Amino acid sequence: MDSPIEVNKKICDLISKTFDLRVFYIGTSGKIIHESSNNQLINPLYENLKQNLFTQLNFYASKQYDYPLIKKSVFSEKYILISVINNQQFEGTVLIGPSLSYPLSEDRVNGIINDSRAFFYREKVIQYYKSVPIIKHDKLLNISSMAFLMLNHVLLSPETVWERNGEVTEPDEKIGNVDLVVSENLQTSTSHERLFETKMLEIIKEGRVEELKNLPNVKEEEIASVLSKNSFIRSNKNHIITLITLVSRASIEGGLHDEIAFSLHDRFIQQVEEVDTLDETRELAKEVLYTFAVKVQQAKNERYSKTITTCKDYIYKHIYDDISHNDIANKVELSPKYLSVLFKKEVGITVSEYIQRTKIEEAKKLLAFSKTPISEICSLLNFNDQSYFTKVFKKVTGVTPKLYRERHHLLSK
Repeated sequence: MDSPIEVNKKICDLISKTFDLRVFYIGTSGKIIHESSNNQLINPLYENLKQNLFTQLNFYASKQYDYPLIKKSVFSEKYILISVINNQQFEGTVLIGPSLSYPLSEDRVNGIINDSRAFFYREKVIQYYKSVPIIKHDKLLNISSMAFLMLNHVLLSPETVWERNGEVTEPDEKIGNVDLVVSENLQTSTSHERLFETKMLEIIKEGRVEELKNLPNVKEEEIASVLSKNSFIRSNKNHIITLITLVSRASIEGGLHDEIAFSLHDRFIQQVEEVDTLDETRELAKEVLYTFAVKVQQAKNERYSKTITTCKDYIYKHIYDDISHNDIANKVELSPKYLSVLFKKEVGITVSEYIQRTKIEEAKKLLAFSKTPISEICSLLNFNDQSYFTKVFKKVTGVTPKLYRERHHLLSK
């Protein structure tokens, strides 16, 4: 009968052959116990030293996690790290990768080569990136869940894996010509980028800090438009400048005072020029998003009493339920009549009108960001029938749901 280590070696070989990925089995001391390669190339930028890869990933062989950890190298490669536990003993780590979410463009690869000063083996680097498997985000999560189950006999859903990775990538509690960079980025953006940016800006505008966990903090570098052909880091810095400008504008629309938004904008622009590595630019992007979202959330909360803020949060969290005025009154332990007076005084409209408007805002997102049929959107948001939904939608937006989708649907562009 095979020992646990031999079984794990066979599992590594199976994962490697199934997904055409290189797999390392590394002991707690950092020694490579087993390697399954399928003759895949090693990134020349690591100078054929596997330890250089570990360093770039900030990988420590003695550190363990109770979920699959997905890490991205400074060269845009993605790796899955799985701690192997046997009889409650930490035996080592299985490292699966590399993969890319999208093919890297020639300009992107040239930028990486220039940053690394790898001019003498340019062709090898180009060939390497052409050989790296392309695995989309959702599939990578599925692979990580399956590998974790095979190695540890614990089933974690892909959604749980993504959520747990979000916990470790959240920042600590830190609360050229910019307009030209923004203009160039908007002109060259793909539909994927525009969709991502629109979703992200909606979250910032509404101050929904908790939703940032479910949204990648920065768009995939592999498909982001190239804003510097000479340097990968410079291109990413320019994207962060664009991000700062767009997010500061969205925060003002969300209710943040102009002076606060402009002050944060200027501070973050200065910080962009102070960072030197790709990891630092990624961390800065996360800090930008969380800081602006928190500030907008605070501004919105300060505008209303605690009771009204609780009402608004309850409505938002139950947007897909059939909520009523009485449900909300019960939540804040007030009589429906008194709540009506208080809500109208602070918000300017009735509770029922606010529920309708919030549901219509959600409908606008579904119409713009998804291909869900209008009839299904109507049902999801608990409108009595499609005719009534259309009537309310037109009253709030000035156009029918169908016309709104035709004008704003990003997925078809």
